[in-house]
Amino acid sequence: MRAINLFHRICTFAALALVWPLAFSQSGSPVLKTAVDAAWQRSPQGRMLEARRNEVLAGQDAARTWIAGSPVLGLSQRSDRWTDQAGGLENEVSLSTPIWLPGQKTARQALAQSGADDLEAQIAQARLALAGEVRERMWAAAAAGEALAVAQDHQTHLAAIADEVMQRVKAGDLARTDGILARQEVLAAQGAIALAQGRRNEAHARYSTLTGQPAVVKPAPELIAGSMREPHPRRLAASTTLTHAQRALNVVNRNRSAPPTLGMSVRRDRDNATRAYGSSVGIAVQIPFGTNARHRPLETAALTQIEAATAQAAQVEVELHAAIRLARQQLSAAQHALETASSRAVLTREHTALVLKAFRLGERGLADLLRSQALSHEAENAESQQKVAVGLAHARLNQALGIIP
Repeated sequence: MRAINLFHRICTFAALALVWPLAFSQSGSPVLKTAVDAAWQRSPQGRMLEARRNEVLAGQDAARTWIAGSPVLGLSQRSDRWTDQAGGLENEVSLSTPIWLPGQKTARQALAQSGADDLEAQIAQARLALAGEVRERMWAAAAAGEALAVAQDHQTHLAAIADEVMQRVKAGDLARTDGILARQEVLAAQGAIALAQGRRNEAHARYSTLTGQPAVVKPAPELIAGSMREPHPRRLAASTTLTHAQRALNVVNRNRSAPPTLGMSVRRDRDNATRAYGSSVGIAVQIPFGTNARHRPLETAALTQIEAATAQAAQVEVELHAAIRLARQQLSAAQHALETASSRAVLTREHTALVLKAFRLGERGLADLLRSQALSHEAENAESQQKVAVGLAHARLNQALGIIP
């Protein structure tokens, strides 16, 4: 009984030794950040969003001006040369431009600012989504690498057993069929290595295509964030989109009619050739009247955008809380599965060692040893894959919390 209790303590300690580094190791964020930065530079969406910053800056500059359109320069001349021929002549130069009213200008400036805020939020959201893709591909490459390493280790053990079997076959201790069986297992293990190499190469290629960098052999698990990032990029993007739609409606309401036009003119004229020229200055204001037929479609479209943004913001809130809850559950399940897989691996290793000893003493057959070795290989693979699963669960939880490397 004492020996059994000691064995269980050893198993528990081994499982905790595997979980402990995952919980308290330094975050892999520097490596991950480099990968995300590289992927962002290669991302067409990222480059498009970055390029839109200049467009937003131009919009903000335009919103700060009082001019609502292009100025118009007018030149006119009036003469009685073709009628009375008394020498009457009139020359006029005018300059006019549409201008924003104070409320209109303020509304447009607020809209331009909300557009800039919305763009930055969209960039953060896109970067978070890209970080999630990098995390998935990084850990997929790690899983493929671990599977290949376990397959190679299994083949090494089987090759050693096959060499020992062939020596005993030559010595007459074992039948030739045992030698054939041992070689079959080695060839099967070599085939499994080839398949594992193909999967690893595919996973590494997918990661390199996304980031332009070689895959990390053994990425360090991320340090889990204590709480959700505030503001969460997805929540911020939904909020800024709603604000932008509301300010767009305000602009529509402030611009029920076209902007007024202010003009100034200078005129020089004479009645006939005997009179001297006289000068005058004129000021003109044109105030257009808005109509419901013009305003109603614009207002309806703006209200539609607000309704859509409001619904999207509510949906994002539900999705965020659900994603975080699911990620925490998956992390807890992955950690528990790792403890189980580690305990199983300890047992199978001890069992295989005992069977190997019995095989060498002639107390167990080759079939028993190969079966035990296969079970040990399965347990080792499950343990290594579960380590990767815990690291991926850490990454997915940080992704759900909105942590951008």
